[in-house]
Amino acid sequence: MRIVSSASGRARRVGWLAASLIVLPLLLPTSPAFAQVPGPAGSRPLQGDCPAVRDIDLRALARQRERDLATEARRAAESGVPSPDVIARGMIDAVRVADWASRRPLDDAAVVIRTRMPGGGGHATDHRTVVWRDADGAWWGWRQVLGGLPAMPPLPPGPDVQRGSPEWIAWEKAQPPADRSMDDRNYPPQEGRLSRQDAERLEAAWRDPCRRWDPDFWPAELPLNRRVDGQRRRYCAQDRSGIYGEIREAGQPARLVGAACGNNSPTYRMIAIATYATVAGGP
Repeated sequence: MRIVSSASGRARRVGWLAASLIVLPLLLPTSPAFAQVPGPAGSRPLQGDCPAVRDIDLRALARQRERDLATEARRAAESGVPSPDVIARGMIDAVRVADWASRRPLDDAAVVIRTRMPGGGGHATDHRTVVWRDADGAWWGWRQVLGGLPAMPPLPPGPDVQRGSPEWIAWEKAQPPADRSMDDRNYPPQEGRLSRQDAERLEAAWRDPCRRWDPDFWPAELPLNRRVDGQRRRYCAQDRSGIYGEIREAGQPARLVGAACGNNSPTYRMIAIATYATVAGGP
């Protein structure tokens, strides 16, 4: 019987956890839910008419995902550390609109998108965004970027300023409310309507019927349904930080979505636009 010291056992678990965080974007869990694209039910175009999936062997991709998830579940059970799907769910669940926000997504929202792009690679900031389309068709957003230089508090009035004077009152009003968390004080969230450009781009991606073909996750290695440049597999370089996303649509369970590399699929466009959305503010 092989005996492993507690120190080496801890080292192995720490090493596996670190590796899991690196490959986590490659192993988000699949979901049986499908995209709830606006329009007539079942109106899915031909796969060949959708550029993002035209050459992808989607059945082979689904089998590959099942094998990867089974492997990671077994490793998690053996190591005693959370599996990538548990880690991914925890990362997304940390993204929420604060209770004090002026507007929150309602139950009748057509779609709610939560995204998180944690620090890593060339940046140390943690981007957290919630974007939703309300029943009236308007797109709203809540966006917070943690890390980096915190917001500078307003300088106090000079010693000659009297308490209760207009300048003193203006300074008091500029202070963060006492019920705000330290993160909300140091990194104030933006909230309000999305910019017109981002709203139009999100609307187009959301309504794109090709989204019905999109897998929940795009790995770095994709099986092809034909030879392209002599190859039956396509590889992409992970040229940007991983984005973890959740899309919740009316009448459907939430779906965890993401990609190891950027692509032009409607689903990836939705979470990428949401991650970098410009919140213009206003009612």
